[in-house]
Amino acid sequence: MKRFLFISLLCFGLAGQAQIDYWTSYTFVVEPQNVSTVYNMVDTYYKAHKPNGVSVRLFENHFTDHTNNYTHALVFSGSLDAMGSMYKFEPNADFDLFLTQLNQHIKDGYSSSMGSGVAGFTGGDGPYPFRRMFLMDVDDPAAYAKAFTEFNSENNPNGRMIFLGSISAGRSPHGETHFIITGFKDFKTAMKGVSALVPEGQWADYQKRWEESIEAGGGVRMVSNSLRILLGEW
Repeated sequence: MKRFLFISLLCFGLAGQAQIDYWTSYTFVVEPQNVSTVYNMVDTYYKAHKPNGVSVRLFENHFTDHTNNYTHALVFSGSLDAMGSMYKFEPNADFDLFLTQLNQHIKDGYSSSMGSGVAGFTGGDGPYPFRRMFLMDVDDPAAYAKAFTEFNSENNPNGRMIFLGSISAGRSPHGETHFIITGFKDFKTAMKGVSALVPEGQWADYQKRWEESIEAGGGVRMVSNSLRILLGEW
C-alpha cells in the first residue's frame, strides 16, 4: 500500500548554538522516475502553504545500509506551539488534495518518528546541504548531552554544523534513542568529515578532547549511519 508519512529531522543553521525545537519524522520510498515530480509537488505546496513557525525540509537519503534504505525524508521542525498547531488536523481541502496526489508518486512509506532537539552548534554561516546522520543507543542521556554540549561549544570547527536530538516515539527494533547530524558545505568535506576542517597541527589535541568527551558521555552504541542531501527548504 502506498502511504505518505510526515517526516522531519531537525537540522538548524543558526550561528553559534542553534535554537532547539521539536520535530516529527517520516521517511518514504520514491522510484527514480518520480523523484522530480515529488520534489515539484512538495515545492509548489509549501511555497504556498508553509505552516506558521515551522521549517520544512526535503532530503534525499543518499548513502544507506540495508536497514536504513528509504529514499527521501520530508522535514518539519519548530517550537512546541508551532508543531502543535500544525498537527491540529483541522479540515483542509488543499492539504488533502496534496496528500492524495503525492501518494500516487510514492512507492511506499518507510517509517515515522518524533522527538526533540538537545543541543546544536554551527561553525559559521551555512548552508550545510550535505548531512551525515548517526543513529545511536545512548545509555545515559543526561551525561551524553552534557559531554556533547561542553565539547562542541568549544571545539566545533568553522564550516560544520552539528546537532544532537532525542527520539521519543517511532524507535526501530534496533534501539536507537538519539541521533547526531553533522552538516557540511560540500561533498568533499562531508566525505572526509571533521578532520578536513581542523588544522593539521591541532588535530591531535582535538582528537584527545573528543575521546575524553566520549568517555564522559557514558556508553553509546552506533545503530546506523547515512548521508543525506538537502533538496529543498521552505
